[in-house]
Amino acid sequence: MLKCDAVELERQLGGDLSHPAAFALAWAKANGAPPALSKNGLIRTVKESRRRAGDAARRAGFAVDLTPLEEPVVAPTVERHIRIARQAGDVETLVFHSPEQLNCHGFLRQAHGLIVDRWPAMAQEIQTTVTCLSFFTAGNAIGFADICTHGLICLRADSLANVTVLAEEIIHESSHVRLNGILASTPCLEDDNGRLYQTPLREDPRPAAGLLHQLFVLARLHDWHARLGTRAVPERAERAMRDLAAAYTTVQNELPLTDAGRALVSTIKPARHAR
Repeated sequence: MLKCDAVELERQLGGDLSHPAAFALAWAKANGAPPALSKNGLIRTVKESRRRAGDAARRAGFAVDLTPLEEPVVAPTVERHIRIARQAGDVETLVFHSPEQLNCHGFLRQAHGLIVDRWPAMAQEIQTTVTCLSFFTAGNAIGFADICTHGLICLRADSLANVTVLAEEIIHESSHVRLNGILASTPCLEDDNGRLYQTPLREDPRPAAGLLHQLFVLARLHDWHARLGTRAVPERAERAMRDLAAAYTTVQNELPLTDAGRALVSTIKPARHAR
């Protein structure tokens, strides 16, 4: 957004522009694309979204907007995710669901309570960085988050079937949001001329930022499984530990890290919670 727009919008929104719809508008302007919303449309969207998040806080203990955002807002994020899914041979249409369709408040309350109990600092971080949470169904597609709708995480509807898995998926996608925030202000990677790297979570090679994201998320999932104790799902815990070790080795040996990037990676110890 232009500076004058941002100042006026901040005034009308009570000094807070940290909402996926605001990021979507800024992203569109920065890339010369048509704006997802008008200024008045943005104000209406953010105010209504905040109201719904307040309702979710009361019903689910988790202050996030559970109603899917308007199609123009999420279109770039969805299009990118669908393109990736198509490359993997998944052609099923992605469909978002309202919280009423899924009756999800009780499951979210349990998942949020589990995170608060086992990792209070993570629960606080999520509440600070995640503004909207949308559930979807679509073939083999997994959860996703994206910088152009920063603050939105999207999870598979079937993750509601298991509270422990749901909590893990919330931590997974919110960790992408957290790292996107770090990378937006702190250069962690040197230019590598678009080189692609093999990664543990994807068959297709990924750019450096994709590998760094995997390492960051896997480290947190490894930590999460250790905190779960007897509630951990053994195969998921073992996979996270194995994938973390693989990602860590590639990052240490191949990724063009800046000093800040090396400092970030130095906080990750793959064998710290090995069992």
